[in-house]
Amino acid sequence: MNRLPVACLTVLSLLSACAVEKTINTEVPTRLSLTWDRSDWRLCDQGECRKPTSKTVLLVAAPPTAEPVFREPPKPVRVARKLAPISVTFQFASATLSGLAEMEIKKAVALIEPGDSILVEGRTDDIGSQAFNDRLARKRAAAVAAYLKRLGVKSPIDIRSQGMCCYAIANNSDESRAINRRVDLHFSSTQKE
Repeated sequence: MNRLPVACLTVLSLLSACAVEKTINTEVPTRLSLTWDRSDWRLCDQGECRKPTSKTVLLVAAPPTAEPVFREPPKPVRVARKLAPISVTFQFASATLSGLAEMEIKKAVALIEPGDSILVEGRTDDIGSQAFNDRLARKRAAAVAAYLKRLGVKSPIDIRSQGMCCYAIANNSDESRAINRRVDLHFSSTQKE
């Protein structure tokens, strides 16, 4: 008999639930928007969302493009070049150019280009005093420089000389001394901008 009161209570509670009137929500749902506010994303009513300010970046169109700047094509750079030095020899104690020496200088002059520079270095062998050889080396270099100018060379010419110095080979025979009695010509160009 104990079961009867429990069953009655269950039936009564079910009936009372059915008797309650249900309300239907007829409200129109509000539309929410997503906005960026103070370093955070927030939901807000569409009418209450913050409006973009002058600090807000709106990307409406593509950013403007810069017009290409006209640039002149680069000028060709003249590469520094250096011709092999030539040596012209002289007779003992002489500063006079031989016919062979003049031919060698003419061949070298044909290779000179505008803007080239020329270094003329006078040398002697080891016979005689230092003072005599210094004067002789200077006269040999000046003779070659004067011949270059007679040939019409307009390039800058630098003259250096030193006697009893800078031998091509050791002074141990007449043949080796003949090689050391010389003027060395160095042709070079500098790189132009």
